[in-house]
Amino acid sequence: MKTKRFSSLHSALAAALFLVGCGGEEAPAAASCETGETYAAITTKLQFARLMSDTVAPGFDLDGRTSDGSDTLSCGKKDFKDPEGRAGVDNQLAPLVPEVEKFVGDAIDGLLQGSINDGQLVILMEMENVDDFKNDACVNLAVQVGVKKRPNLGTDGVIEAYQTFEPDPAAERSYVTNARIENGVLETGPFTLAIPLAIFDVAFTLHVQDARFRFSIDEELRMKGHLGGGVLPDEIIEGVKDGDGLEDLLPQIKLLLDANTDLAYNEDTGKCEQLSATLDVEGVPAFIRR
Repeated sequence: MKTKRFSSLHSALAAALFLVGCGGEEAPAAASCETGETYAAITTKLQFARLMSDTVAPGFDLDGRTSDGSDTLSCGKKDFKDPEGRAGVDNQLAPLVPEVEKFVGDAIDGLLQGSINDGQLVILMEMENVDDFKNDACVNLAVQVGVKKRPNLGTDGVIEAYQTFEPDPAAERSYVTNARIENGVLETGPFTLAIPLAIFDVAFTLHVQDARFRFSIDEELRMKGHLGGGVLPDEIIEGVKDGDGLEDLLPQIKLLLDANTDLAYNEDTGKCEQLSATLDVEGVPAFIRR
């Protein structure tokens, strides 16, 4: 079966890495989740977000607090503002990316993008029950890894739209409920997301806690936005431990990540167990064949 092609401004993509089931007590939202079409997309870009200034970074308020660097629950880490001026943004990985690159070279994003362009990392997205890509009270969103396949690239080096891909039946699917679209921007609430990464010649799945998506959809039905949430430093280290040339660097990278955790405060240990992170995400319409 193929998902329907995005054919107008009110057609479009799915969000890579999770399925949105809908709940909601309001009648309009419930009705919205019983009608509409299913659309698909493929992720064309996945990149670690960086600081835009000392106080500004893309991301989300993951813990519901605006931390000034003095509170225990954030382990003394100060929050940022996002480019739109929203306060309380948790993204402690952003200032660390340049530091990690000092150890491994300026290759992190290039390796990740290379895996996407080569078809070694295929992240498929599906949105269900879409009635309107401008405003929709409830849509269902699914994300899953696809079978490896080298995609066609445009002259700009980006994966071309409307290609056909197949989901990997052995891969995890991630689900979130009650996503909504407002003024052309889709945003989800928190959910647990399994996101595949392929970097340093290794592939592993990173589980993002309390993950959120926020992305816009343009007139060509391309999506652009961010994915944020909390990650476990140990899971990152475990995932890349067999990476090419990383053996001697892992202790330093682990120390750097552990020293900057800011989420999931553990009263028994007096430490935060998760590191807040944000990824830049882009995608284009696609077909999914089952």
